Amino acid sequence: MKESLQEIIQHSIRPIFQIHIGEFELCFSSTLVASFIAGVMFLTVFVCIAVAVQKGKPKSLAIVGEILFLALRSFMKSIVGDRGDQFAPFIGALFGYILFSNLLGLFSPLGGLGLHWIVSPNIDLSCTLALATTGILYVHTVSVRNVGLKKWLHHFIEPYVFMLPIKIIEEIVKPISLSVRLFGNLFGEHVVYEIVFYLISFVVPVLLIFLGMFTGIVQAYVFSLLVLIYIKETMGVHT
Repeated sequence: MKESLQEIIQHSIRPIFQIHIGEFELCFSSTLVASFIAGVMFLTVFVCIAVAVQKGKPKSLAIVGEILFLALRSFMKSIVGDRGDQFAPFIGALFGYILFSNLLGLFSPLGGLGLHWIVSPNIDLSCTLALATTGILYVHTVSVRNVGLKKWLHHFIEPYVFMLPIKIIEEIVKPISLSVRLFGNLFGEHVVYEIVFYLISFVVPVLLIFLGMFTGIVQAYVFSLLVLIYIKETMGVHT
């Protein structure tokens, strides 16, 4: 039986299945399952492109891989200069995963047919918070690796010691800001999707899909860009 629009929106994040281990119960939500699916999709595409580039065939896929690599390298260099290559693997993987997660949301209306696991993981604040926390932890790891632990700790009291609480709050706010921005944009888009697909089933939803593809790319780009800017800031503080 087809669900109502209100039920589809309210139950976008729902338990899919549970695993009982003794007295403990592990619950896998729709967004958690979708995050695994997005990861597998990204990894599969990445491996296919990597193999094509290495072997030179199929030629069209190899060309796409080379274009993507050069675009990523150019993007990294434009932000952090010649040191960008060392950050390219992480930023590229972050962008790719978020992109596939966002694009998975294009099929979220299928949830009304019972396919509740087809949804963007990024409509769940816990998923976006995990991504943002990972990004910020990477930023600090890079900082410690490049300038040393002593200088990294020292920047929390620059230029004055009383700045310490403010600097700590700033670092706590960064992942929250990143996660809420991505969550808000994707969840808002998800709600609009559900409303339009529920009310209209021809032409307009198709146009909305193309708009969703564009916004999905933009959101992945902005998230990756902000993480890279944070890296640049940490490098700039100590150099």
